[in-house]
Amino acid sequence: MCLFRFIRKALVLTIVIVLLVIVASVFLILHFINSAKEGNIFPYGIGIYTYKVLNTYDHIHDPLVGKHIKNENILNIRRDDKHFPFTQGLFFSNNETLIESTGLYNASYLREFDLLSGKTIRFHNLESKYFGEGTTLVIEPSTFRKFLFVLTYKEKKILVFNYETFELYHTYYNELDGYGLTSNVDPLQSKEDLRQNNFPLYQKLWATSGDEYLYELDIPPNLKDTDKLSVVNKKKIKCAGFHIYRVNELEYHPKTKSIFANIFLTDLILQIDVDTATCLKIIDLKGLIERCSNYKQIKNKLETVLNGIAIRPESRQDELPTLLVTGKLWSNIFEITFVRNKNAFAPNVFLKEYYKTIGNKI
Repeated sequence: MCLFRFIRKALVLTIVIVLLVIVASVFLILHFINSAKEGNIFPYGIGIYTYKVLNTYDHIHDPLVGKHIKNENILNIRRDDKHFPFTQGLFFSNNETLIESTGLYNASYLREFDLLSGKTIRFHNLESKYFGEGTTLVIEPSTFRKFLFVLTYKEKKILVFNYETFELYHTYYNELDGYGLTSNVDPLQSKEDLRQNNFPLYQKLWATSGDEYLYELDIPPNLKDTDKLSVVNKKKIKCAGFHIYRVNELEYHPKTKSIFANIFLTDLILQIDVDTATCLKIIDLKGLIERCSNYKQIKNKLETVLNGIAIRPESRQDELPTLLVTGKLWSNIFEITFVRNKNAFAPNVFLKEYYKTIGNKI
């Protein structure tokens, strides 16, 4: 009888201990999840990747585009009858054509071009007072018409272009300096598809401004109803415990509800969760610029950095999409896929060491 009581007590005690361990584990997991969402710790799932080049394309614009350029030796880059774009924004408008916005005063323009031939299909030269930055597609909620939004660098303006005509339609005041811009619009969807899905109910527009925030901007039902676009939300961008500044060109990925982003003056692309603004992946594109045909002319220029990300339309629903990437005054666009770097440091160590090597603080 005593043995039976002892066994029963031991069994009860064991069950209690197991239950306590389970409860404690659940609370610990919830703590880690909440902390990761708040950016207090970094998610253990952050992947560090390198790249594999699948294809290389010419990155030029026709002499007619940018003919308003007054200085033929901007940034001391030799310019002949093939001009290399100072890329600020890039995305696919259909399966084989892309929209690109470029920068520099007296030389900024918006264009659509064919990927395979490099030929410019249509364009709009920005006024000389504007330094163009990121661009994206926006749907006017009341009409479902497509418009192109283009950020400007220091002018506090967002330029709105009619997608069909490429003519300037409206201009907004915006309190932010312009860096990157993206939306969750699928450029390949028709007006009928957008209307059927009631897309304006969940349309989003995000921007960056050189600081550590990801900003969400308001989209008025009728684009001309206001002359100002307001910030409706902002979240600090964090990766592996660090605040990330100078987040530049942006590209939305619908499958993972995240944004791929260039980090200005680095070879890095971060994949950033739009709900938490924490990073999911770090992609190191070190050495890619050396594959450019004009590398000798641009290798010592501070401005000729990685900038420009476009997701291949057919891979938009892949967990690891195929990207087209380029840079400012790069002569080529590269189609790349991700390769997991199994030998990399832990994400926090990787970022700390990386920024140390390029002489920048995170």
